[in-house]
Formats: sequence, structure tokens, C-alpha cells
Amino acid sequence: MSALPDHLIISLAKEGTLISENFSPESVTPNGYDLRIGALKHFGTSSEIKEARLDPGSGIWVSTLEYLAMPSGIMGQIWLRSSYARRGLMGSFGAVESGFTGNLTLSIFNFGLESIDLKSGERIAQIVFHRMVSEPEHGYAERSGTYSGSRGISTGPLVK
Repeated sequence: MSALPDHLIISLAKEGTLISENFSPESVTPNGYDLRIGALKHFGTSSEIKEARLDPGSGIWVSTLEYLAMPSGIMGQIWLRSSYARRGLMGSFGAVESGFTGNLTLSIFNFGLESIDLKSGERIAQIVFHRMVSEPEHGYAERSGTYSGSRGISTGPLVK
């Protein structure tokens, strides 16, 4: 696998792949893209909100403002931006599968000692896109597709 550089990320986004909605050229990095917060939802609640205070010892779900359209043969890896990690936030992120479309839902927890304010539009995590050594035999939609086309926060059937 090899990471896609800035100019390929921009080119693919302009074609409507990788990031098909809410692409921001200002979020492009030399080897990735800074994902922005779309909506937030505290653990244990049902309402999506646009801003929240994340107290120590609490968690929150965050949807990305960006809507992804991963082409076949490209996958993504996500990391929390280091400015948040330095303040005590940690995130649990999976790989973004080749063929996935939708908003991502990120799970973030405050292990720090101070409350942290989050709001829609802020850059929260970086995604690095990788070209796979070959196209997969079956993409995300064919393998499971559980969250294909998801909009907003998708916590899945096992999470209340």
C-alpha cells in the first residue's frame, strides 16, 4: 500500500470520489485530509447536536461533515488530530473499507483532566488514503455494507 499525496486527493475529490460532499481544500494535508465534525451525540442520548462539552471520563460520537465515496482499490486509516490527543482525547477508529460510501461515525472519549468543547465544523481527525496492491475481489457493499450510505451518526444495532 502507498499513501495518496495531496494533489491526488484533490483530483479524486473533484471527480466525486474519496470525498463526494463537503470537500474542503483547506483540510488537505501533504499525505491526508483533516475530517471535520458534522454532528455530535453524547453516549446514552438520542439527539444529535452541533456543539458539546466533553467532560473528563465521558464519551461522544461524532459524525464527519464529509461524505466519503471510497473507490475500489483505495482504503483509509484514521487518526485523531494530535492537538486533541495532547489534551486527553482518545478515539477508536476502524479502517475505512474500499467501496464504502457515507458519513463516518467516530467514537471519542475524554481521558484528560479538563472538559473539552467540540463543535460542528472543527477538524477532529485525519484520514490517510492508501492505494491497495490490487482491487479487492469484493468491496464493502458486497462484504457487509452495514453502514453503506449512512448519514449523520450511525451507532449500529448493538449500541443504544
